Amino acid sequence: MTVQPHAGRPLSHVASWVGFWLWALVGAGLVFALASFVIFFFIPPVVLAVVLARWSRWRGGRWLLGIVAGAGLPLVFVAAVNWSSWHHRTTGDLAPNPYYWGAVGLCLLVSGVAAYEMRSRRSG
Repeated sequence: MTVQPHAGRPLSHVASWVGFWLWALVGAGLVFALASFVIFFFIPPVVLAVVLARWSRWRGGRWLLGIVAGAGLPLVFVAAVNWSSWHHRTTGDLAPNPYYWGAVGLCLLVSGVAAYEMRSRRSG
């Protein structure tokens, strides 16, 4: 009898979330690199994605939803940084609106976590 490479002990709940948040780091790194327009910032998330895709048990499936959740993290961070002086700004000063950044970031973060949890409950 042969054992498939993916057939082994099932992952614990904590180990499953570790895989999700590692993929979330990939998503956060990609959004940060896109927002900063610096080509060298693409290297760490791409290397982490290759490592996760080739040498880990979190290759695909529901763990890839972490990329969606991670994409929201830098957007929420931008909203948080710009929140403090939001009420003292003048119209037309071209400062980022924290409501827009935060709304999109929270939508991505919550939808990624919710979709992952739903897929975990269905498959587990």
